[in-house]
Amino acid sequence: MRKFGVTVLDNLQPRWNVAPSQSALVIHQTGLQPEAIMPKWGLPPSAEGRSFLINARMETAAEKPTFSQAFARHRCLVVASGWYEWSEPKKPWHIQLADGGLMVFGGLVLPYGKEQRFVIMTAASNGDLKAIHHRQPLVLPPASWQPWLTGTAADASRLCVAQPSDWFNWYRVGPSVGRVAEDHPELVTPLDEAALAAENRAHSVSVQSKKTNDTRQGDLFG
Repeated sequence: MRKFGVTVLDNLQPRWNVAPSQSALVIHQTGLQPEAIMPKWGLPPSAEGRSFLINARMETAAEKPTFSQAFARHRCLVVASGWYEWSEPKKPWHIQLADGGLMVFGGLVLPYGKEQRFVIMTAASNGDLKAIHHRQPLVLPPASWQPWLTGTAADASRLCVAQPSDWFNWYRVGPSVGRVAEDHPELVTPLDEAALAAENRAHSVSVQSKKTNDTRQGDLFG
């Protein structure tokens, strides 16, 4: 974490599949120095039948009552190596930087009772990423990390820019990533040609009906 000027005392283990309601490493700054914290991702549903609130749209976060105070004063950096997205219910993709390096999402820290929660900022997808999903996380370049943490709301608004699709590469991964209990490096292994061919054959024969008690993750950046 030297890259961010923070010290992490806990023995952090690699994560390969962080789901809503789980804790994740984020960088937050309220004083002179940034600090690493482990809030949970998303606000619990406000009513029965609704989903966790895990994202904030960059186009409206500064004005929306749920997010406006956090956007003005409590922004954070969400550290990741990539993200998963589904182009169809059974077609997950892994998306990473073109050089495979560290990725940082713009996020917001929100109070929830005595806890802290965080959400990830999103933007309309750019370029070829639109073929996978209509939204993408707000990925911040290194020069924007400190201004995102400590700048004004106006500074943050200027940093709300969707990065072009040529910043990234992406590839198909297996359906195990949709099971929140799965968390291992094989999740980011690309599907080989044989697996893709078998998937296409199965899809052409039968389209499985959606299960009402499905435990798979849904859209992460919708």
